[in-house]
Amino acid sequence: MSRLNLCFLLMLPACLHATDPLLIAHRGLLRHTPENTLPAFAGCLEVGMGFELDIRTTKDGKLVVLHDATLGRTTNGPERPVTEFNWAELRTFDAGSWFDERFTGLRVPSLEETFELIRERKRRGTMIALNIKGINEDGERELVRLLDEFKLFEESFAFDQSDECSRRLKALDPRIRIGRNVKQVELDDRLAEDATDVFLLSFVPNKTEVSSLRKRKKTILFNYAGEGEHRREEKNWLRAREAGIDGMLTDYPLECAILWRRT
Repeated sequence: MSRLNLCFLLMLPACLHATDPLLIAHRGLLRHTPENTLPAFAGCLEVGMGFELDIRTTKDGKLVVLHDATLGRTTNGPERPVTEFNWAELRTFDAGSWFDERFTGLRVPSLEETFELIRERKRRGTMIALNIKGINEDGERELVRLLDEFKLFEESFAFDQSDECSRRLKALDPRIRIGRNVKQVELDDRLAEDATDVFLLSFVPNKTEVSSLRKRKKTILFNYAGEGEHRREEKNWLRAREAGIDGMLTDYPLECAILWRRT
């Protein structure tokens, strides 16, 4: 992280209004630190942001935080599936130098390590978006166990898993919150099903849609994650806040925080 970015982070808490939607950083501060690593998440916790992470399973059943199914892009390991390596083997690979040599020595974190970081560094209420990329039923039980151990049911939700996985997770513990990506044309049907706790909207909702969701006690997020100019349009950041959403997933949380502060 550059000196400029570090100064920006130190100043950011003063830029976050309690009345603004919660910013949820996609894979942590992925534009300033290696994605899905402890430093990427620590920066979010320091300034009062939430974050999204991706969960996969090693060969020996350890839940780890990794976006891709293979190791090649974000570690110095081979372009092979993470499921071919046990936890001890995975820990030998560097997960930071691909981003910048200053991060050499970072490792792929386990989900348990990440939850421990949250417990140690969280300064205020947060939101952790758990993107279920690849876990089996043993992994589902372990996820629920960890959420219980670290008391994170209320500040997290699981999403992108199959409907069958969602039902199993709810059966394991009804406190787990289920999220779903929802298009505008699907909104009424998803509300009628009443199987979703957190609505990740792929569109900027209007106030009527937000009111309808809130009456059903749903958490309302605008899923604006992804890189590129089409994912950082300031007009959409402002429209989403004006509609009354609870939070927003984004690759550009720092820029959005400054915009909301200015306006």
